[in-house]
Amino acid sequence: MTNDQVWKLIARKLAGEATQDELTALDGHLKNDPELAAKVELYSFYFQQPQALRKNNDGKHRAWENLRQKLEEQFPERNWDNSAAPRTRKPFVFTYAQHGRWLSIAASILLVAVSAIYYTGWSRKDDLAGVPSERKRENIVVQTERGKRLKKVLPDGTSVWLNGESRLTYNSDFGKQKREIVLTGEAFFDVAHNASVPLTVHAKGVNILVKGTAFNVKSYPQSDKVETSLIHGSVELTDLSRPNHKIQLKPNEKITIAVDGPETALNSVASENVKGRTPKVTPHYRIEALKESSLAKVIPEVSWVNNVLVFDNEPFEKVIDKMEKWYNVDIQISEPGLRQRKFSGVFNNEGVVEALQALQIIIPFHFEQNGRTIIIK
Repeated sequence: MTNDQVWKLIARKLAGEATQDELTALDGHLKNDPELAAKVELYSFYFQQPQALRKNNDGKHRAWENLRQKLEEQFPERNWDNSAAPRTRKPFVFTYAQHGRWLSIAASILLVAVSAIYYTGWSRKDDLAGVPSERKRENIVVQTERGKRLKKVLPDGTSVWLNGESRLTYNSDFGKQKREIVLTGEAFFDVAHNASVPLTVHAKGVNILVKGTAFNVKSYPQSDKVETSLIHGSVELTDLSRPNHKIQLKPNEKITIAVDGPETALNSVASENVKGRTPKVTPHYRIEALKESSLAKVIPEVSWVNNVLVFDNEPFEKVIDKMEKWYNVDIQISEPGLRQRKFSGVFNNEGVVEALQALQIIIPFHFEQNGRTIIIK
């Protein structure tokens, strides 16, 4: 479902014009996108209860007036009452004739409603008194910058290691009735076992369902792949473009799923045999065995959890991408021939200059450093 379709359905729902099939489709989509679901809850709450907000007290009245003024600014063509003495507003209603503008209206009003919360100083405790607990949930965001890594223990006891330039989002009631996590970047999870409340990690267009498991997920925005490496336990993966196809992963296996459509380079890559199992190969994913590095007794996909940077016979352009995130630098390769040359290395406490000097021993190249920018030629 595209963003346009989602917001159109939200607008139809608020207008009371959505069919049951449309509501079912929308609810299914929101369950797979907790961040969007939280925004829709907020959006719906402040648009479905404007009168209650105005009647509570003067503070709420002023807050609503601020929001109403923002609506006037956002939609000057609507017939709002601008008289000086107590002002009443005419209902803001979506009609079927406005369907061509639903998307822009919905997106704009959402921005206005969210902004009003921050700029009017409302008390969350007072404003949400009597609101069902499902609406009281807050999104908690944990994120890292380039060159930084951290460990976070979630409310249910699950431990998460977050790699550089990554973000983790979950609800404040995490672990009570459900365990939903949205990941951007890379994280290693050691999941607390709870068979009655499975944990789901949402990474781009892939859902990863687990109960008690240790695994790594890599899903950076600039990549067209989601990688999951399973250390122990079991996981079930679902590519949302193929919701009826479940993929089971076993310990010491890695799956790479293309999320940029069914036709990708993965189709031409032969998967390695996994002991005791012949991996399935489809046009959009491959499964392979996890291997220790040829240089050290570590698995490259999860070595970063122990602050060890490893690459094993990898193209230089992939090595550079890892080093940029690891050391918080910008590395440019001016010699195109170097990009596909293969490098191996294991680094722990070395700085970026020491690491590059070690790589020069494998394949000669020159580099210049200017602050956080490094040019390789």
